[in-house]
Amino acid sequence: MANGQNAPKKLKAGEEATTESGVKIRMISPGKGKPIEKGDKIRVHYTGTLVDDRKFDSSRDKDQPFEFVVGMKQVIQGWDDAFVTLKGGDKALLTIPPDLGYGDTPMPKIPAGSWLVFDVEVLEVIKDFAPKQFDTKGHETSTSASGLSYTILEQGTGIKADKGKTVEVHYTGFLENGDIFDSSVLRGQPISFRLGAGMVIPGWDEGIAYLNAGGKALLSIPYELAYGEAGRPPVIPPKARLIFNVELVTVK
Repeated sequence: MANGQNAPKKLKAGEEATTESGVKIRMISPGKGKPIEKGDKIRVHYTGTLVDDRKFDSSRDKDQPFEFVVGMKQVIQGWDDAFVTLKGGDKALLTIPPDLGYGDTPMPKIPAGSWLVFDVEVLEVIKDFAPKQFDTKGHETSTSASGLSYTILEQGTGIKADKGKTVEVHYTGFLENGDIFDSSVLRGQPISFRLGAGMVIPGWDEGIAYLNAGGKALLSIPYELAYGEAGRPPVIPPKARLIFNVELVTVK
């Protein structure tokens, strides 16, 4: 149950459940807030320890709650798996196996192969925070000779994105099933690259060049113009068509 959707959402105090991926969840104190779903932004307090009770991190010590968007791979897999079983106000203890934590990679205060224990409290749930695919209704979709499909939502009124120009782009990338695999919007930092220099996938070099600064488009990129037959496992499957919201922020 990699997405945790089949785990119990109404554990009582003291009850335990284990996700199919292997995260053990023990409810300390159930809350009364909204159930957490993939794409929600949440604020949590946490204290992380090893199984011998040695503390390695704590938002409580810093008096700074931690925020992330669930299911967007912004945190370890064990967190993404566990939090979709919780709701606002829940206090729980999460026990995460190494393969859903940091695996064989040592981290500060965390030896390689460590099980991780987190005492967590869900402070806030902000629903449907993750970006949605641009609505293309009422806009013409074109397909180029290369096979790239693109829908220009706003042409932009700034400098044309010509080959050799340096561009800044905000984007969100979707698989065909709607899952987000990457997003500069969620990171709050656009990507910068020189157009036509092979610094990005071919579908981007072609698609961004249809816009002016300030423009927005939806690109549907066949695998031949993306990551090819191999894809980029485990995030991007073989022969994957990729869908991108793109916003051309600047052209220099």
